Amino acid sequence: MKDVKRLLYVVVCAVFFIGFYILSDFYAGEAVGKYADEISSGNSKLTSNDKVTMDSLSLENQIKNHATGSSPQDICLSFVGDITFEGDQLERYYDASSEKFDFTNSFKYIHRYLKSSDFAAANFEAVLAGPDENYDSVQDQYGTAGFLYNIPEIAAENMKAAGISMVQTANEHAGDFGIDGVKSTLDFLENAGLKSVGTGKTEKNERYTIASAGGLKIGYVAYTNDLNVPLDTEDAYAVNSLDNYDETKIQQMCADIQAARQAGAEFVTAMVYAGDVYSTEPDDSQKALFDALFEAGADIVIGTEPYALQPIEIRDLKDSDGTEKKGIAIYSLGTFLGSETYGSSGVDNDISAVFDVIIHKEGTKKARITGFRLTPTCITYTDEDVFVLPAMEVKENASAFSDVADDTVMERIQAACDEIIPGLIKDTGLTGEYSDGRYVVNF
Repeated sequence: MKDVKRLLYVVVCAVFFIGFYILSDFYAGEAVGKYADEISSGNSKLTSNDKVTMDSLSLENQIKNHATGSSPQDICLSFVGDITFEGDQLERYYDASSEKFDFTNSFKYIHRYLKSSDFAAANFEAVLAGPDENYDSVQDQYGTAGFLYNIPEIAAENMKAAGISMVQTANEHAGDFGIDGVKSTLDFLENAGLKSVGTGKTEKNERYTIASAGGLKIGYVAYTNDLNVPLDTEDAYAVNSLDNYDETKIQQMCADIQAARQAGAEFVTAMVYAGDVYSTEPDDSQKALFDALFEAGADIVIGTEPYALQPIEIRDLKDSDGTEKKGIAIYSLGTFLGSETYGSSGVDNDISAVFDVIIHKEGTKKARITGFRLTPTCITYTDEDVFVLPAMEVKENASAFSDVADDTVMERIQAACDEIIPGLIKDTGLTGEYSDGRYVVNF
């Protein structure tokens, strides 16, 4: 009797599972028929190359993926201009008792703006060549003698701690200490946790860098138009150089932009060290170069070298699939940190900005640039420090900065906030307003 019951139990289970399989197969066919168009066009998860696992199907991961894929978010890419550590800075930030440098105070008022970004990039206009052993004094082992910029390696750690994520190393001073200087600079930057773009240790190194910001892959390509000290011919690969707007080199930079895109970059930023020194307007060569970079597929183009701010442009672009989008350029971000003071060159070379590009991402839609922010900055001196002040914050709360901002500094602060920064968008047709120390412009 027990055997009969057991057999009956097995038969019932078998019938149940066979029926379940038939029903599942039927409804699967119904689903394929219903979504046939979507599947054939490649828009369905059924045609995805992503591997489906039990872990990926868990309720926790499904909720997480849904939230990540559908929740709107704004991603902030930040840029600052030239960072240099010159004589007055080396003198102020050297501790004779410990025989060490520390540039932390240079960023003490501005670091919160950099750290609030998803990814911040700067032009590091110097070389980390290590101490010059020809001198006994640590203070003499570094400096800018003969217009050769060898900076204490602690500067890399200080920049990283201030909120900078990556530095452009293709600029006028990249070749100051030859191929060894290029390589040691990259080593020190890497040890400090900083990414770099524009120079390489070997010919096999890619001429672009891809970074992740807020879940987006951002490609960076950087070139310099000038070199203070050209590298030997066999080492020329180490610095991305345009060689005074050489057409072949411009084409190479454009090819690098396309290569970054092919490597998976969803946005591509081109960084260019070019332009006339102390000029507040781009020249024709700059304009033609920027046109070529946008034509090659750049979404953002950032200029440095003139040591002064130059205008912003908004570009109407199209994606490879014909989708309309906005591009953005600033011809020069000027000097973010250095030893030059207002009046020494006849331009506002003490005024710069933190330039935030805002990228909006929502669900499966293509991310797009929706606006930008400018945090006006002013290089300021005291007997002990050379540092960057957030100009609008100082203007709105002058009493909190009374120990570092005298009447002369406040005049510069006023000029930055009321004239210089708003003037950067005068030909864009856009308007902005200040909020939390930043000049905000939305498209």
